[in-house]
Amino acid sequence: GTDLFVEAMLRLLPQLPGARALVLGRAAREHQGFLKGLQDRIKAAGLADRILFPGEIPAADLPRLMRALSLVVQLPRYEGYGMVPLEGMASAVPFIGAETGYYRAFSAQGTTGHVVPLGATDEAAEAALALLSDPDRHQAMCQKARQVAVESFSATREADGIEAVYQELW
Repeated sequence: GTDLFVEAMLRLLPQLPGARALVLGRAAREHQGFLKGLQDRIKAAGLADRILFPGEIPAADLPRLMRALSLVVQLPRYEGYGMVPLEGMASAVPFIGAETGYYRAFSAQGTTGHVVPLGATDEAAEAALALLSDPDRHQAMCQKARQVAVESFSATREADGIEAVYQELW
């Protein structure tokens, strides 16, 4: 869904002067043509200085980077579970995500994130603009995102749930 993210950012960023978007991760050798096509599209739109591809980030640096973001946008076409929104939420960053994986559950009825239909780049851009243009709503979602991540989706909570299953079986 990187192409969907880029499409959403091409629509969003002209409306948010000064904002930047990051595409994190490494493109494998066989995906270099795909990456170049995205970068060419971004350059043609005049946004090469605002949609950045910093590459793969060392795991130790990810928490600091997440805390520096205003919003996580992930628009995959398929996702089994989906850790990226949770990683953002754990850092008090709300998300915009596609209707896949567990994103709907993570969104806590829209209080920690907004879920859009698969492939809905216009809707993703509109949701991001609405959230980033409303500082009070954004701040409330940041606080709620951290709370929900810790209380409902933490590793401790997961381990406690697994232990409860084993206790019940014994």
